[in-house]
Amino acid sequence: MNEKYKLFNQLTDDQLRRKQEFCNVLVRFIPREAVEYCAELIIFYDLHLHVENERKSKYGDYSPHSGKGNRISINFNLSKFDFLITFIHELSHHTAFIKYGQKHDPHGEEWKNEFKKNMIPFYEHEILFPKDLKTVIAKHMQNPKYSHAADLKLLQTLKKYDEKKANTITLSDLKNGTLFKMKDYPDVLRRIEKLRTYILCEAENGKKFRVHAMVEVTVIENQKDD
Repeated sequence: MNEKYKLFNQLTDDQLRRKQEFCNVLVRFIPREAVEYCAELIIFYDLHLHVENERKSKYGDYSPHSGKGNRISINFNLSKFDFLITFIHELSHHTAFIKYGQKHDPHGEEWKNEFKKNMIPFYEHEILFPKDLKTVIAKHMQNPKYSHAADLKLLQTLKKYDEKKANTITLSDLKNGTLFKMKDYPDVLRRIEKLRTYILCEAENGKKFRVHAMVEVTVIENQKDD
């Protein structure tokens, strides 16, 4: 990481030990080029990082605990780039809390400005992000959303670098009229039309649903034409 973003002049023996422990864990979840800096961020801000089972409603969260450390949790099954972006997102809640306490909108201007600032050391790293991902991150950071799940282009680009998802089919890949099924939902659905980050779909009983465009689906074979 660029020297101008150095957090410590010199680490103590205890901090060096802790840094190595954090590095040994983080290398499993984030790109190697970001590991040391993230380990130092955890030490510098006295963060408690928890890697959690998958939560459908969120990628991560942040809880301030004055005098007892500050808790960040992130889902274990995210890709390395996704995990890193989520870490910076949650770190920015902490740095906003330090500056403004609880008297600010959790995803308002104060948090957005912290997110932009905290992303800079990673964004300016020469080899951390692939070119196409770096481009969509730059656009995303112009006005960060409450979750990057709301940024379809960013999610589509992240999927390219997720070994577990690179070959999966998502709702965004289908044409209007295609029949499909979703995991943990028994009914067959039909894609109708795109609605920004969601897609309008219809069940066999005529009920309509808004489904996130990046939901993984299974296409129904031998589909009949209308």
